[in-house]
Amino acid sequence: MRTAFCLAACALYGASAHEGIPLNPVLGEGGYPDCEQTVAPDQLTDDIETNMKTLVCRPPPRKDGVINIGCVGDSITAGAHSSSSAHAYPQQLGQILEAKYPGKYQVTNLGACGSTMLKSADSPYWKRSQFSALVKGTWDIIVIMLGTNDAKDAGDRGPHNWPHNCSTAPGFAAEDCLFTKDYASMIELVRTLGNGSVPDVYVNVPPPLMHPGVYGMNATVINDVFPKLVPFIAKENKVPASNVIDVYSGMGGPANWVPSDFPAKGCTLKTPSAAKCPWFCDKQSCDQCHPNDVGYNQLAKIVQKGLGL
Repeated sequence: MRTAFCLAACALYGASAHEGIPLNPVLGEGGYPDCEQTVAPDQLTDDIETNMKTLVCRPPPRKDGVINIGCVGDSITAGAHSSSSAHAYPQQLGQILEAKYPGKYQVTNLGACGSTMLKSADSPYWKRSQFSALVKGTWDIIVIMLGTNDAKDAGDRGPHNWPHNCSTAPGFAAEDCLFTKDYASMIELVRTLGNGSVPDVYVNVPPPLMHPGVYGMNATVINDVFPKLVPFIAKENKVPASNVIDVYSGMGGPANWVPSDFPAKGCTLKTPSAAKCPWFCDKQSCDQCHPNDVGYNQLAKIVQKGLGL
């Protein structure tokens, strides 16, 4: 039987889109997206790329008077490294809203493990079953949190995803940045998915990466470029500044980041108080990229506050 969520798996950092992510033994994919697997668990493989071909995701049926929230994202949205479906951030957001506004909100987890915003990268969100569910549904609020897997590059032993001409430095030309262009396409698309009106679109600055090179990701892109680039993309696409949710800072990411801001060897059980490590590392899970259960609760609260709910 698979040991789906264990500390040993947390230490495996692969260069491919999905390698090192603990598998949900029922779905054969990381985390707990609102999907179902069409094959039996004993027919699943240890390869997410194979399993996701038989994964089916569907939008929720609309209910009168209920506000539909769709959470678009990667494994951090799907809830990889959380201990159960109740702990992924969209599910925790749903629990928080249900307690505060009974029967008013329905939150759908559309996270696709390993996925990217870039259409040209190794695992585009645009080709995943979760994307199919997104475009087949109608939504009142859509929260987008993609980019972490886009930050993979060959210099960090990852796939060659990140186009290093993307930044907000002087001379930056947004039209030359594929990430910016594909993000704009996603915003344009989701604005067509309302129920008789344009949905409210929110964009999240992804959480910090606690150690360079984890999963083949470039820490400078995640901790220095995205906190500036995502708000820039929002402004360029007429997403109000109030609809930019700063998950990065809320999860302990410092302004004007430098590598020394985080422990030299990343979060460990011996450094629980440094750099907000308790949101990424405890006995339940110790990962440098994905929050633990406590961290996912913090993430859900950040998004709830960002939504003004």
